[in-house]
Amino acid sequence: MKDSGEVQGRTASDSWVRAVWVAVAVAAAGAWTAASARQAASGVDLAAALKEYRLQESRLAARDLVPGWVVPRRLVVAVDTPRRTAWLQAAMPSGVQVIGVRNEAQAATQLADADALILLGCRPRTLAQAPRVKWVYVGGGGADECLAIPGIARGDILLTDGQKVKDTILAEMAMGYVFALARSIDVGLQNQRLHDLQAVRGRPAKQLHGATMLVVGLGGAGTEIARIAHALGMRVIATRNSSREGPAFVSYVGLADETAKLVGEADVVVVCAPLTPATRGLFNAAMFRRMKRGAIYVDWTRAEITVPEDLAAALKAGTIGSAALNWATPAPLPKDDPLWSAPNLILAPWAGTGGGAAVNQANESRAEVEMRWLVIRENMRRYATGDRMYSVVDPQRGY
Repeated sequence: MKDSGEVQGRTASDSWVRAVWVAVAVAAAGAWTAASARQAASGVDLAAALKEYRLQESRLAARDLVPGWVVPRRLVVAVDTPRRTAWLQAAMPSGVQVIGVRNEAQAATQLADADALILLGCRPRTLAQAPRVKWVYVGGGGADECLAIPGIARGDILLTDGQKVKDTILAEMAMGYVFALARSIDVGLQNQRLHDLQAVRGRPAKQLHGATMLVVGLGGAGTEIARIAHALGMRVIATRNSSREGPAFVSYVGLADETAKLVGEADVVVVCAPLTPATRGLFNAAMFRRMKRGAIYVDWTRAEITVPEDLAAALKAGTIGSAALNWATPAPLPKDDPLWSAPNLILAPWAGTGGGAAVNQANESRAEVEMRWLVIRENMRRYATGDRMYSVVDPQRGY
């Protein structure tokens, strides 16, 4: 029979252990409650994000898409805050580790053992240092730079991107350019800098209600732009590479090879197409000559779709009325580029989204940021379990 001292000692010890576990449980519950509260405050959950973005699952599961797929051990992701790593880790199955990094220097130390790179781009040097990588996720909607990597182009490395996740942001930006050009807001800013608000410098105003917009590339963002334009009372026509099908608010959907014919009907042309061999240099001198005199041209996708010297010449000659470019160019525009001196042109750096850690949070609401991260986390979970993925890029199509 145990003496009372031993019993009391063990009881005290057991109480201490229970107290520790209670404290841990309370702390964990508090952390999860705080995380849940932050998510609830942002008004989003995964179901809402998937519904908002209308994401499509891949036809095949990751285990069937990726040659030699095995359960990954280390997913390296560029995070926006240190707390994000633990939040991502909580969704992973046992044995899969999330490595959160905040910059390229931190990422470089993790590449050798990485099974996936998330929001770290597609730099050839980075991929060369990551021989185990079988999945790359990029936050942007364009896959052209990634498809220049042989392993991705061959399909040895699965590529997913931010297609459809940023449709609303990009659509609003594109329409912002359209409004600015239609009402010469850019010219008004120039007059303001000259301290002359009475200046008559400007273009004839263009009424958007009743005008025709051509959307070149009726994908996710193109469809959102078309929806907004239709709501403004515009007639919307479009082209797409896949089919002639489109939403009811688009009056005509043509195939990609009809662009040259349809462009002459449009008062506003918005380029939403991805960069592929077929779209490279699509808008050249010949295409601009087909456009209406005074038409608005907006290209916010890839620089290589527009021939810059041809656009500058068309603006100087008055072949088209005005243009806006929001380009993801890898290098600064040369100081002697003809676009700098082209009239009626808005030039902007690529500002639709952030690079690196997933989000350009200065330009997005808290809800948008969290919705994007919910989708990223779900795709990470699905890859870790070998399931069907969202926003898989087809190397053959180029998007």
